[in-house]
Amino acid sequence: MIILDEGPTFEMSASLNRSNRSSLDVTSTELVTVAALTALQYPKEQLQIHIESALAAGCSPQEITEVILQMALYAGLPAVRNALQARADVFHRAQLEQGA
Repeated sequence: MIILDEGPTFEMSASLNRSNRSSLDVTSTELVTVAALTALQYPKEQLQIHIESALAAGCSPQEITEVILQMALYAGLPAVRNALQARADVFHRAQLEQGA
């Protein structure tokens, strides 16, 4: 549980991002998550999970790529390079699965 000073108490769970409080649809939420993980330079494995989730939610590969590229100005090229490698790995696996 997280208790914020002078604020509400939140119970952390896997569904926190998907709660009814959000005005964003699932595709937008996943794109925002990919952007945030890119900017924060999270490990490739975590980025891959959300890139896969974005694809499953209906985001196009082009949308995912564009969101990552948009982070270059804010996060720098090393962060974007890491995210683009994660994206390439996910897209490659998806192509292999489709061909199987």
